Amino acid sequence: MATVDEILEEQREEGRRIIERSSTSRELFEELMDECPHVPEEEIVRLFKSVAAGTKMVDSAIVAAAHNMEYNATHPSLGDRTWIDLYFTDTARDIMSPWELMQHEELYRKYIEMISSLEAKYDEEKEPPDLAVFRRQTTVFLKNNVG
Repeated sequence: MATVDEILEEQREEGRRIIERSSTSRELFEELMDECPHVPEEEIVRLFKSVAAGTKMVDSAIVAAAHNMEYNATHPSLGDRTWIDLYFTDTARDIMSPWELMQHEELYRKYIEMISSLEAKYDEEKEPPDLAVFRRQTTVFLKNNVG
């Protein structure tokens, strides 16, 4: 049974052969290297390991996969953070953590309504409101609704 490293190496070798044998694949590879500068070359090469590489549908899948890798490389996961972490100041966290707020169904629903109404006030503006507005309102909301 092959190890993961052996399988990845096989994919890289096969991808490299496909790129070397086909001018279309070579052009696509070069284009993707330019469009996806944060994706390691070996990852893009591995995308070409396909029986039908060089056909329109597979090329589209390769492009989509490479762009997805670029997006993931430039937009790292929040990890254990929630979407509302950004709105919590130290003062707000002293009152309640974002996770605790999300565990209180009714309070969380009220919080979402507050955020939604705050966003609605700025719908007609060309610029979004400053993050400080959301942070201040989150702190005020927690002070008024917790303990």
